[in-house]
Amino acid sequence: MTSLAPPLFSLRWFSVVLELIRFDRPAGTLLLFLPGFWSLLASWKGAPPPGLLLIFFLGSFFMRSAGCVINDILDRHVDGLVERTKNRPIVSGRISVGAALAVFIFFCLLSASLLMFLNPLTVKVALVGLLATIVYPLFKRFFPVPQLFMGIPFGLLAPIMAWTASRNELSWAAVFIGLAGLFWSTSYDLVYAISDRDDDIRAGVRSGALTFGDHLWVMILFFGTLSGVFLLMASVRLGIFKALPFAIFLFVLLIFYQSYKVREGLTPVHAQKLFKAHVYLGVIVAMGFLLESPVLL
Repeated sequence: MTSLAPPLFSLRWFSVVLELIRFDRPAGTLLLFLPGFWSLLASWKGAPPPGLLLIFFLGSFFMRSAGCVINDILDRHVDGLVERTKNRPIVSGRISVGAALAVFIFFCLLSASLLMFLNPLTVKVALVGLLATIVYPLFKRFFPVPQLFMGIPFGLLAPIMAWTASRNELSWAAVFIGLAGLFWSTSYDLVYAISDRDDDIRAGVRSGALTFGDHLWVMILFFGTLSGVFLLMASVRLGIFKALPFAIFLFVLLIFYQSYKVREGLTPVHAQKLFKAHVYLGVIVAMGFLLESPVLL
């Protein structure tokens, strides 16, 4: 397998690294960034500093990249059994585990460099996020709904980090936005899991798509609606009622539509399209926060 690996630091090697970090699939980075973006908009009343926005966007890209790499390292004995992942760089032998581990450390160091611009409280939250990112792939071995745990680094902690970076304190508004991110990411990752349902059975890994079976559409609706409830609680806590509730209503309405499509039955390709559409759902909520800005209202 290692003979398939291109020479270290060659153009082909860098191409493999880009494939390893899913550079050609930016939806994951955007889905990680958006809950933090909600929190930045909320904490700065719609006008966060550009520098802070850049830090959180780059942090989302770096940590998503690191998460993809550690996931592929830990899943290298499983990915070969799954149709969608059998040609990934590690399992296909185009990059060694050692080189992939070096790439993981590199992106972790890039993320750590951004923490120098943030306060100590935010650094502590970031360390919890790093730990959750590393152990998440292991949860697929025993936890019946690993998508829920995935929501901790992907949805819960980014909004809390954004709030503490902005205010140097924690508040219920930040917690509510974080919980909204947690349950939203669980909902869309359950949609994503439909693509691998048959292969997960063969590979012997756990997934909410298998755990919930024919009731999967109900749980997608449940987690998505719960996300909307916590967003509404954040709206009440922040005292913003002009645009955000309408955005939340549209967000939940689209969750209803997706759950209906899941109930009807989805092909893996259609499931991927519905998953990627969640970027637009996240943007809708962001627009709700943005339109609450005193400058715009």
